[in-house]
Amino acid sequence: MEKNSQSFQLKKIVRRSMTVVGVGAVLLLLSIGTNIWMSRVADKELETTAYLNQYRLASKTLTYAVQAYAATGEQGYYDTYMKELNEDKNRDAALAGLKKNKISQEEWDSMNQIAEFSNGLVPIEEEALELAGKGDIEAAKSRVYGEEYRDTTQQINTLTDEVITHIQTRIKNTKIGLRIFQGIVQVLYGLSFIYLILQVAKIVKFSREELLIPIVKVSDQMVELAEGNFHAEFEIEEDESEVGKMAGAIFHMKSNTTEMIQEISDILEGMGNGDYNFEMGQEYVGEYGQIKESFLKISEKMKETLGTIREVSLQIDGGSEQLSCAAVDLAEGSQEQAGKISDLVSLMNDMYKSMEHSALEATETVEISMRAGHVLEAGNAKMQELKGAISEISSCSEEIGQIINTIEDIASQTNLLSLNAAIEAARAGEAGKGFAVVADQVKSLAEESAQAAGETDKLIERTVLALERGISIADETVANMDEVMLGAREATGRMGRMSGILTNDVQNMHQLNETMRRIAEIVDSNSAASQETAAVSQEQKAQVETMVGLMDKFSV
Repeated sequence: MEKNSQSFQLKKIVRRSMTVVGVGAVLLLLSIGTNIWMSRVADKELETTAYLNQYRLASKTLTYAVQAYAATGEQGYYDTYMKELNEDKNRDAALAGLKKNKISQEEWDSMNQIAEFSNGLVPIEEEALELAGKGDIEAAKSRVYGEEYRDTTQQINTLTDEVITHIQTRIKNTKIGLRIFQGIVQVLYGLSFIYLILQVAKIVKFSREELLIPIVKVSDQMVELAEGNFHAEFEIEEDESEVGKMAGAIFHMKSNTTEMIQEISDILEGMGNGDYNFEMGQEYVGEYGQIKESFLKISEKMKETLGTIREVSLQIDGGSEQLSCAAVDLAEGSQEQAGKISDLVSLMNDMYKSMEHSALEATETVEISMRAGHVLEAGNAKMQELKGAISEISSCSEEIGQIINTIEDIASQTNLLSLNAAIEAARAGEAGKGFAVVADQVKSLAEESAQAAGETDKLIERTVLALERGISIADETVANMDEVMLGAREATGRMGRMSGILTNDVQNMHQLNETMRRIAEIVDSNSAASQETAAVSQEQKAQVETMVGLMDKFSV
């Protein structure tokens, strides 16, 4: 742990404070123990003094009782002496108390000396008691009032006073020592308390200046960061302390985050401009690494997608150009087909009018043959005219057959062109769906044209057969004109039948004319559809070229 860190300094201050608190507690306990000890010493002093006074009083009681009894001979003094000596035994109790209080050896030696002096008076007192009991007062008084007894008693009192004084002096010195020790303890306790207050003040100052204020600044900075403000001022400098390390971490986070945001903004701006070929040079630590991985995945996916779209666009562009050309060719072919069909319709109208006229002529010929045979020459001329008309009809029928073959070829080419258009529409995908519908319509119209041409071809075949039969009849009529005169009725009948055939042919021609009109309408519709298809193809080609141009703006 660094010595400059807040935790180390705070622990150091707390450790010192706890040490001071422990020392103060010990000093407090010592002070309390000293007070208890002084109280016990005072109590012991009182008890010891009381025991000494008790001993001295007991000795005085014995001395006074024996002296009074020796002087007066009264029994009460004797009883008092004996009671003190045998019953109360105050001196023995005092010695036992002094022994319990554990007086010093010197004091105990003095007490033993006092006891010896007291025991030395016992024979004198017993002798005085015995003399006083016999009535020899003077002799008894001489014993207890004599110099020996008086000196011994004086020594006992003197030694007792000395012992008391010595004990009191010793206890007083002990008290003085205890008071001095207690004073020292109290001074140390006061100093420890003052030191503890200083440590508490230091902790408060340290907490406020080193912890609270920096933490508030760090908290404000984190609030700014949470709101997305990475350029807010931060007063705390980086150092080896915890708060300094936090400040360094914040500085690093702000710098790294700002650089990452700037790089991401530049990348997104480039992506907005179509540039997906980028590199990420910043260090994305921790969870930010997922952002880097996501951008790299987006880059790879977009490169792959845009490359595919570019290839498809180029393919669609090429296909749309081919389709446009095919649609233009189809429109031109449809227009040409419409012109041919228009000519065919006009020719069919002429044929219809001619056949209708022939039918009328045939009817008139029958009527003329029935009315007058003398006009056979005129009939012969009419027959020649009829033969020419029939030949012309035959020739027109052959031309109609050729036109029908042309229509079938056009229908086959239209069907093939619609098939190619459907294939190109399938290649174009979604963009070619509209064109596929047009291709299907063109195919349907081609099939209808082919069907109508087939029906027309059948009608023409029937007409050709009828014309061939008419030509054969006309040839026979011309070859056998002489026989016609003989067989006018037969000729008239045959002409009637031919008139019926021509009438039927006129009806067939009328039906053929209607069919050709329908074919003309279909061809016109095909032409319009082809032109619309060509316009759609041109528009689609322009859109594809626009898409290819847009794809060229992307850099992958």
